[in-house]
Amino acid sequence: MSPGSTVHACCYEILGDSLTDLVDAEAFVNRGELCPEDVVCDELFIKTQKCRYQIVRVSSLETCLALLQDARVNRTAGVSSCNASSSRTHAVVHLFVQNPVTNSLPDSPSEPGSSPGADCSSSTIGALTLVDLAGTEKEHENPSEQGRKSTRLLNTSLSSLNRLLRKLQTGSLGESERRQSVLNKCLWEYMRPGCGIALIFCVSPLVKHRAVTLSTLGMATESKLIHNQRKAQYIQLPAPPRDVPSDATGGSTPRGSTPRSTGRRAPGGA
Repeated sequence: MSPGSTVHACCYEILGDSLTDLVDAEAFVNRGELCPEDVVCDELFIKTQKCRYQIVRVSSLETCLALLQDARVNRTAGVSSCNASSSRTHAVVHLFVQNPVTNSLPDSPSEPGSSPGADCSSSTIGALTLVDLAGTEKEHENPSEQGRKSTRLLNTSLSSLNRLLRKLQTGSLGESERRQSVLNKCLWEYMRPGCGIALIFCVSPLVKHRAVTLSTLGMATESKLIHNQRKAQYIQLPAPPRDVPSDATGGSTPRGSTPRSTGRRAPGGA
């Protein structure tokens, strides 16, 4: 990572039409591991409900891992047909790396109407999104009433994501897929052309799960048709006034700012 780069992390869980923040930054602030200005909130509108989640600037690997470990503990768990304690939500982790502002590259595109050599700067933002999907199961096989309810919601969102992946395989992904579920909406910005995608499929070795395993392997094979590759995109920023000192990181971005401050929206998009 380049000197002066900043890392921002957030983590939340999704079940049906609900999004719940899993990050508890207050304890880290109280211990002095984070500053209050390192924590900002973003909002995502889901139907008529406004969901808020925290985006945290982390200064060390240890702090980042501890924050995500606490988020893992906060994730909703319950009984499933296979395990006494199993994840009952989809978990999403976003890691953003914002590089410091530098002079605009000679071959970078200029804004319409700007003259060559205009005083502008270029900043890059890298985003890594990790998604842990709850496993699918047959609703009637779950031993508890609450488990059957959550299974219904999980299977519905998995079906919507499955259709999105099918569209990616055929190169026919359309805007309508974004609106099919909250999970699709949160992942949409990171599954479009220009974003690299890697998929890991988990299967059961048990004979009684043979049909589901074969279906999963078939989906994994067909997903090889997805050819999304990561592309670098440069964001043009006006140069800061010469009499305004840079912060301690070497850039002009205020402490506690997030990738949203450069025009890139955090999870969910607008």
